[in-house]
Amino acid sequence: MGVGETGLAVSAHVDISYRVTRHLDEDAMAVALEWLSAEERARCARLALANDRRDFIAAHALLRHALSAHGHRDPREWVFIPDANGKPELASVPGERPQFAFNLSHSRGLVACVVARDVDVGIDVERVGSGTDIIDLARRHFSSAEVAELERCESGARAARFTELWTLKESYVKATGAGILRGLDECAFTLGAASSLRFNPADTAQADAWQFALFEVLDYRLAVAVRDPAQSLITLRIHEAVGDDRRTGIEARLLRMSKEVGVAFGA
Repeated sequence: MGVGETGLAVSAHVDISYRVTRHLDEDAMAVALEWLSAEERARCARLALANDRRDFIAAHALLRHALSAHGHRDPREWVFIPDANGKPELASVPGERPQFAFNLSHSRGLVACVVARDVDVGIDVERVGSGTDIIDLARRHFSSAEVAELERCESGARAARFTELWTLKESYVKATGAGILRGLDECAFTLGAASSLRFNPADTAQADAWQFALFEVLDYRLAVAVRDPAQSLITLRIHEAVGDDRRTGIEARLLRMSKEVGVAFGA
């Protein structure tokens, strides 16, 4: 556990914002689009489907709003550059650690982002589907123990469990910054009784540096990964983002978390 110069445990706050996009109107999208850079607008314009453009705009505007809530800068002023692996980071002085760590994710109808200081973070959201090839897909990307767990699940619960494992793995991969350079089979998760969650990385020496939480928002799963070698006291703050429209009142529900993670709901 991290300890500061005073001898007290060091705490780290990790802020998670999410927004349901399926009911956003054109006026809300027009406001959000104004926050995006010219490069982001060009990327958005290349998307063929209207729903994909909506979620792209909402996700990137959400991230800019979340950063401004911490950095006291207009949302339009944030500049992003790719790191060596292509992961976006904030422009900063060469050789210095970026001021904030962040990550974003979107699935059709839901967008989310995470912002923190002095820790590495990753986030993933996925909608629970009803695919019939779950086991085949798991055999290609999951550990043998995870595949066995899915095979033991009742058919009605299998899709949700698959989505939970997938989002946890994706959040981990995104927090490492390696992206597709690392496979989802590099780590494994054990989802035990009640709300327990255990992380089993290939490099067991790194296990204690990682903490995770898994949430439910409507029929989606949202997973957050935090890498903190100092092993600080982590507090996750999760809330529905507020745009120019009102909150929908759709609340996230905590499903599982790893040890020593505190969770606070609301802005």
